Amino acid sequence: MELRKAKTSVNSSPVKQSLLKNVDVRAYTMIVGLIVIWILFSILTDGTFLSARNISNLTLQMAVVAILGTGMVMVIVTGHIDLSVGSLVGLVGGVAAALMVWNDWGTLPTVLAVLALGLVAGAIQGFATVYLNVPSFIVTLGGMMVFKGILLGITEGVSIAPMNEG
Repeated sequence: MELRKAKTSVNSSPVKQSLLKNVDVRAYTMIVGLIVIWILFSILTDGTFLSARNISNLTLQMAVVAILGTGMVMVIVTGHIDLSVGSLVGLVGGVAAALMVWNDWGTLPTVLAVLALGLVAGAIQGFATVYLNVPSFIVTLGGMMVFKGILLGITEGVSIAPMNEG
């Protein structure tokens, strides 16, 4: 036993051991995986994947998902779940398109109206979850169905276009 302790202290310093003891390999697997994907796609696309134009396009396409993800973090941290977030975004987008194209609303009134719609929908679901003690899974599952139904009723299943320049 004494010989084993002496051998490990000779081969590695206590500083090295404490650094290696605190490293959690699982924490870095996502970063390593991301780097491997970047390298693979760069090789397969002859460098086009990491070009400034492609990074800009990916950032623009990812903006909505990033905003939704940021909002969902707050819900998940509290131990709840929100199944209706995608349907609410679809409803708000459909209402915005209908107001702008069919009713000739300007950009600012449309944005204010759909923000108010999202606020009211969120307040209703929050009220049901917090004050009525209905589980968030049930509230948001019902909200998802309601929001999809309202969107289908408003748009009648047709695309709304063309949007104005604003």
